[in-house]
Amino acid sequence: MKTETRAWDQLQRHASAQLRPGFADRVVRAARARVEATPSLLSIFALSAVTAGVCLIAVMLFNSSARDTAESDFNLAGWQQIAADSEEFAVNL
Repeated sequence: MKTETRAWDQLQRHASAQLRPGFADRVVRAARARVEATPSLLSIFALSAVTAGVCLIAVMLFNSSARDTAESDFNLAGWQQIAADSEEFAVNL
């Protein structure tokens, strides 16, 4: 027997001595349970649709807020101009 083959056999015996009996059965049962607990395709699509909806609403609210701020700034600048013109008119009287 080759040295490499003996080394692999020794490693395999050592590894198998580290495992408790029934390890393979536990692994197979855990894998089957995980497959059963996997979400369905419909639930994945539903979650994706809800996430897209929430993102869309967030973008719409942000856009609305930015537009309102810009409109308020524009209106404020207009009123400041009107006030400045009024003061200038009052001084010239």
